[in-house]
Amino acid sequence: MYQALYRKWRPRTFEEVVGQEHITTTLKNEMIQGKPAHAYLLMGSRGTGKTTCAKLIAKAVNCRHPVEGSPCGQCDCCRGVDNGSLVDVVEIDAASNNGVDNIRDLREEAVFLPNVAKYRVYIIDEAHMLSVGAVNALLKIMEEPPEHVIFILATTEVHKIPATIQSRCQRFDFKRIAPEVIRDRLLFIAGQEDMTLSEEAAELIARIADGGMRDALSLLDLCWAHDHEITVDTVSEAAGLVGQDYLFEIADAAATGDFSGAMDTMERLAGQAVEYDRLCSQLVSHYRNLLVAATARHPEQLIVCLPQTLEQYKKQAAGFTPAALMDAIRTLQDTQNAMARSTRRRAEMELALLKLSDRRVSPSREALVARIEELEAKLNRLLAEGIRPAPAAVQSPSAGETAQLPQEEPAEPEQVAMPGMEPSAAPPETAAQPKAASTPVEPMPEERWLQVLERLNVINKMLAGALQGSHAYRRGQTVLIECDKPIFLEMMRSNDFTRQSLKRAIAEVTGVKYGVGPYTAAPKAAVPQSSPLEDLIKQAEGMGIPVTRE
Repeated sequence: MYQALYRKWRPRTFEEVVGQEHITTTLKNEMIQGKPAHAYLLMGSRGTGKTTCAKLIAKAVNCRHPVEGSPCGQCDCCRGVDNGSLVDVVEIDAASNNGVDNIRDLREEAVFLPNVAKYRVYIIDEAHMLSVGAVNALLKIMEEPPEHVIFILATTEVHKIPATIQSRCQRFDFKRIAPEVIRDRLLFIAGQEDMTLSEEAAELIARIADGGMRDALSLLDLCWAHDHEITVDTVSEAAGLVGQDYLFEIADAAATGDFSGAMDTMERLAGQAVEYDRLCSQLVSHYRNLLVAATARHPEQLIVCLPQTLEQYKKQAAGFTPAALMDAIRTLQDTQNAMARSTRRRAEMELALLKLSDRRVSPSREALVARIEELEAKLNRLLAEGIRPAPAAVQSPSAGETAQLPQEEPAEPEQVAMPGMEPSAAPPETAAQPKAASTPVEPMPEERWLQVLERLNVINKMLAGALQGSHAYRRGQTVLIECDKPIFLEMMRSNDFTRQSLKRAIAEVTGVKYGVGPYTAAPKAAVPQSSPLEDLIKQAEGMGIPVTRE
């Protein structure tokens, strides 16, 4: 009768256990010294060797002729453990025998001496499934166990094991087996079984197994049933790595805002009996792979796929920002949680596709960050293409200072009475020549501009943040602002509230109503050099302090 590869090639000695040398070395030394513990706790992910090591311990402590700490495999005790006929080694599945009555029966049996072997060994698999009453009953006998009893607990969720149990056990953490170790083991088994397995196929199986040797052997068994000569294509077809182009179609449709296209693809999949929760789970994995392809230095080590599929991931990831990918993953994970509580999974999936296609309907923080990044990317592309604000023209204030910004026609300066301060009068020459082409541009005192920004922070925090590090200049009835942040120009173009907020802040600080516009610096050679004394005098005059020149 045929036996599955993972059962046929289960390690018979500690030396055959691969990838867990830090555990097998300790266990062998205990057996050589004749000092086995009365309780062991073996924890780790599936397929890493927990049950195998538990059976090896049971054989090693009862072996008639041990070889350097490992069981001989030939005596009646070793053969009895292998075929399950040794009554002194009891294997219990805690998932189906988790009641307090089962553990009470175990306690009653444990007090009796073993029939054939030296030790009575109890292997409790999936120990985290024991009920509270069963744990309390087990704890009682583990506190003062009989000398002839050894408990071996195996679990994948050690955090569910009470600390009172853990403290009475020797704990061994089984790590995931490295892909290269699994690959070498698969090639060895393939040679022994007279099957043709390419090294690339073995590498792909090892990566799909994700650290589990049993998963790797089960997949190898499946591929062997499909074709005696196992290649990468054979593994890809058996593992379901091909035929997932619909995930790229949905992601492309969502990236371009084509909600109808995404819905059409979903309808086609529904006609092929693909469940909505499965589709949602696959999309989570797909967007995760896109995020890895966009951000990781070596994505080929983190994404299990064919080489040509990896290139597809890289190409598609270039059309997303990291924030957009994180928002998509978060949206789909929320949809998975909603599907678990809802009877209308189709509606939940449709809402998810709508949020992926149009982030404006998503209230999440990630969606807002993604929209801001997209806006900045568009502005950078426009600037790179040479589309930028027109430079200020000295001859025409309306063409230079406004720089394509909608602005009112400057009026006569209007004095605004402010409590606690006298309104500063407009310079006579400004009032007399409001539109003169030779109107000079003078910098606004730094202290005064900082006061404007402080006031603006109360009126419009977003605009105040965009203007941090900026400078202001006065030209007649207009305040020109020098700011190198593209977001400032965009806000001034598209939002009238932004312009009105800035005018209001300037008026409340200076007491004069000014128009506003961007400032384009003149060539440095044309800027007259002023002495520090002149700068100080100008600042004092700008603040309304009388200065007497001699």
